[in-house]
Amino acid sequence: MGLSGKRELERRALRGASGRLVEAMVRRGVSPFKLTYSAFGLALSAAVMLALSSSWESLVPIGGLVYLASGFLDALDGEVARRTGKVTPRGAYEDSVLDKFAEAAVSIGLLLGPAGELEVLVFVTGSLLVSYTRARAEPLGVELAGVGVAERAERTVGLFVGTLIYPIWREGLNWTLMFIGAISYATALQRYVVTSKALARRERPSGPD
Repeated sequence: MGLSGKRELERRALRGASGRLVEAMVRRGVSPFKLTYSAFGLALSAAVMLALSSSWESLVPIGGLVYLASGFLDALDGEVARRTGKVTPRGAYEDSVLDKFAEAAVSIGLLLGPAGELEVLVFVTGSLLVSYTRARAEPLGVELAGVGVAERAERTVGLFVGTLIYPIWREGLNWTLMFIGAISYATALQRYVVTSKALARRERPSGPD
């Protein structure tokens, strides 16, 4: 399956899971910005819950669920923007930057709460590398959406699974973070290779007329 095919499958899955909800939001004129800020607020709430889980362990899976809801809303804002014709550079910029703030906040929450230092470090650096490789490539004209298996949606779902495991197997969360970090590094490396090859093809001298 090609990269565009993977992206299209993801969009179809999102439409299938939230089609009526998106339609209702479009009819009511819900702003994509409100969804973006709501998703960010939920992510901050999840970070606080994770940080406080050292005192209340039950907050770990609850925090994971809230962060999953944040990721769901974050996916909806783009769909609502496309349906209403409100896709703007400002919206794309704010969505992307707030996503990184959200991941950083949740990582701090994990560090202060249920997870180990090394595991959180591997998780957050891997996540940032995935985003950075795309951010550097796309201004150069190389599209990386759909490249790799550790995009934000996959990382969010993976973290949610890790928080669900935590009450019955504490180390399960740390192992999940290490796994997400590993596939994030693999995704970043894949994006590096794809981008380098694409740029190298452009730099090859053209043949004789």
